[in-house]
Amino acid sequence: MTELVSEEHFTAMEQESAGTKLARAREAQDLSVADVARALRLSVKQVEALEASDYDNLPGRTFVRGFVRNYARLVNLDPDRMVAEYFPVQQEPQTQDIQAPSQQISFSEHHRKPWLKWLLTSFVVVALVSWGVLVWLGPESAKSVTTVKSQVPMAPAVNTDASAPTDAKTPEADAISEQSLQPALPPVENVAPTQAPVPVPVPEASVAQARVQLSFSGPAWVEVRDKNGKKIHSQNNPAGTQLTLEGEPPLSLVIGSAPNVKLAYKGQSVDLTAYTRADVARLTLE
Repeated sequence: MTELVSEEHFTAMEQESAGTKLARAREAQDLSVADVARALRLSVKQVEALEASDYDNLPGRTFVRGFVRNYARLVNLDPDRMVAEYFPVQQEPQTQDIQAPSQQISFSEHHRKPWLKWLLTSFVVVALVSWGVLVWLGPESAKSVTTVKSQVPMAPAVNTDASAPTDAKTPEADAISEQSLQPALPPVENVAPTQAPVPVPVPEASVAQARVQLSFSGPAWVEVRDKNGKKIHSQNNPAGTQLTLEGEPPLSLVIGSAPNVKLAYKGQSVDLTAYTRADVARLTLE
């Protein structure tokens, strides 16, 4: 059982798929599918899917790579060579985006021309009105400035060559002189310039994080990716452990050995039965 597969047998296997080579190497060592499943800690369905190259019933590429490598070591084949031969014929399942059919509404030439004429006419009218306002405001502003200047009274000049003697001044004359020397316009109060309000920085809204909780009654592989495809977690989890993850939804999950896993999302229990095929669950949590 520990003997290496002969060179002649390996040459005959070169034209076969990698999954078939694994199956023949298993049979050459008198191993059953159940023996391999027990040794690799996989289900019988997963081992059969590996040998049949049935990618739809297998988890993601990362899981399958590890399965093939461990299987090759078990049956004494080259792990690197088996992985290299297994994946050229395997393609990652393409995600089909469901898009609502879009219908382009085309407008005939008859409906398009009046709309274009209306737009051009509106533009011309707005331009003419703006020009007229500017022309009208220009002369009026200059006229207003001239009127204000002409309304300011000039202070009467003080005659220094007075014919009357200084000792003949009367109180009435002093009052008239004081009134004539007062400024014609009231003093203008100094107004402090108004300061512009300082803008208050608005804190950026924090991105909402969703929480996933997993409990493992048996060993299981889990891979979790966030909204941007960033890998949050990808590894095998031993039995009796619990795992809590947070990420930006929607979260994409691939769970191997799904019957061994209990899932809770945002505090609510999620039944994996509807998402499980060949003991592998694939689902997206919004």
